[in-house]
Amino acid sequence: MKQSLLFFFFVCVLTHALRTSTATPSRFTNVHSFPLFNSAETGLHMPALGLGTGFYGEQNVPYGTYPECGAEPPGCGPSTQKAVYTWLTKAGGLRLDCANSYYNQRSVAQGIQQSLVDRSEVFILSKVGPTFPLGYNETINQTLDILQELQTTWIDLSLVHWPTMKHPGQSDVPKSSDPACNTTNPLTYNEKDCRLSTWSAMLLLFELGIVRSIGVSNYNTTHLQEMIDARLPLPSVNQVSFNPYNYRTGRADLLEFCQNNHIQLVAYSPLGVPDVHRYPVTHQNKTLTGMSPTLLQDPVISSIAKIYNRTEAQIILRWIHQLGVASNPRSMNETHMKENLDIFANPFTINDNDMMRIANLAQDTCDVDPDWYECVGNGNLP
Repeated sequence: MKQSLLFFFFVCVLTHALRTSTATPSRFTNVHSFPLFNSAETGLHMPALGLGTGFYGEQNVPYGTYPECGAEPPGCGPSTQKAVYTWLTKAGGLRLDCANSYYNQRSVAQGIQQSLVDRSEVFILSKVGPTFPLGYNETINQTLDILQELQTTWIDLSLVHWPTMKHPGQSDVPKSSDPACNTTNPLTYNEKDCRLSTWSAMLLLFELGIVRSIGVSNYNTTHLQEMIDARLPLPSVNQVSFNPYNYRTGRADLLEFCQNNHIQLVAYSPLGVPDVHRYPVTHQNKTLTGMSPTLLQDPVISSIAKIYNRTEAQIILRWIHQLGVASNPRSMNETHMKENLDIFANPFTINDNDMMRIANLAQDTCDVDPDWYECVGNGNLP
């Protein structure tokens, strides 16, 4: 089966050669960025702030209406296109956080084309899985599909979206041709071997130059240690949910592990998911959890925002940045996009005491918030 993909590799190598002969992609060293190591082109940096395009809304609603909808099947593709166009042209952003499972990459491509910003100056991150299967051939085929959807000949950073075949809340497990990832065959299915097989395909795509860097998403330290034990090249990036409400109980140790192994941590849901999810204010026994319905309403965050004369979102994003973590706030709001990027255009530094005050906020554990897939402590994800 792997040999049947040689034709596609040949096509990809040709398109990669065409890309390198006609345009020199930026290394993004002249903007606020983090250097990428391990499985990444030498000298490649990733812009510190990206636009998340994984919108949660499932109904076709007017642009920017909560919950924001960006997927193409319900007709929200034009909203994704407008958000990308706004991010690139009006806000001045450079990085886009995409995935095939967001079902809107054609609209992302249209937004890039509409912006007239040269492709070489846009950092595109995309992902394979989890509504699509893991596996060696699956990873390669999905990457080729992503290239077509995004109308590009290369991806700046490609991630394995999820470490297991099934995402929380996902009703059906996608079928994989990879024996290690075939959940219907208990004799061959093995989660660890499935991850390593999928990662081997990512390494091949990187070696061929189809992707400039590769990484993972939602991996915990056990998943990453598997690669070390297998003596495989490590990812350049690990993208996880990361915000003040999950830092102490789920992310501080992971951040230390990643930094010790030169893996850049990237935060999705850095502001929580305020258009979809409300943190529980009380336990089932009616005692207070210490959390506010959204991070943007947290009184500690608000008090610190007043001290620095910044918005609550800017305080959270700056706190994350000072920890050495990149982030992908999701928004269709032009003002919010500009405010998010303003932490670099008009930089400020949160002092150590206020950094600690934020780190010590209440934590969204699965004991408190069991139905939220980003809760900390489910034993499987970081």
